[in-house]
Parts: sequence; structure tokens; C-alpha cells
Amino acid sequence: MEGLRMDKSKMLNEIEDKLKVVNKGMFRSEDFDDANIDEIEGIHNMVTSRSNISAIEQSAIIEELSKLRK
Repeated sequence: MEGLRMDKSKMLNEIEDKLKVVNKGMFRSEDFDDANIDEIEGIHNMVTSRSNISAIEQSAIIEELSKLRK
């Protein structure tokens, strides 16, 4: 199953793009432990499946990702 999983860096980049994060590189893959890949993947799936994300939701998502940093 690991071979089918999207690269952590690619997921984080897509989250940044979808959330229109101004500070590109805010979520560098090396800042996140591989043990958190399931949580990152869950956030990625939720973010990329939505057509619109409110400012409040964006803040909450960024806060959750910040908690996952090393």
C-alpha cells in the first residue's frame, strides 16, 4: 500500500496551494515526521476534495498541520 501513497512533500505542496498559503515553504516535508503521514494524508484528502474552504477552516487546518511539525 505504501507504493500507492502520495509523496509527503507533494501532499504538503498541494495543501499549501489549495489553502493559498502566502508563505510558500511553510510546510516543508522535512519538518514533519513520517509517523504523521496518515494525518497529513487525511488533511490532504479533505482539503483537495473541497471546492471552497472558509478563512476559519483555513486557519484550523494550518493550526492542525502546525501541531504535526517536529
